[in-house]
Amino acid sequence: MKVDVTEKRQNKILQRQEINFTVKESGRTPSRKELREKVAALVGADEKNLVIDVLKTSYGTVNVSGVARVYKSNEELRALETKPIIERNFGKAEKPKPAEGEALPAAKAKK
Repeated sequence: MKVDVTEKRQNKILQRQEINFTVKESGRTPSRKELREKVAALVGADEKNLVIDVLKTSYGTVNVSGVARVYKSNEELRALETKPIIERNFGKAEKPKPAEGEALPAAKAKK
């Protein structure tokens, strides 16, 4: 898989770097995790502060184009990005499980 950065621009208002990239020589659409690793290595950023927003494939080609955004910190990323984008890139946050002796909230309401 070969990743080329086609455009970089600094968004001063939102204090982030926006990157357009293309993926060539890949027989399949790469995962967001793989792309985050490659793009982060190319631009010298921390993978935890980078999200892949858009991935586009063209019919009849194996090329993929996409948009990534790099933030200065993980707190800024979580404050500005939407919940679905964060979940697509990092997975859903696990909900805390109740302790063994503790009843579920629905079970408490029935009593």
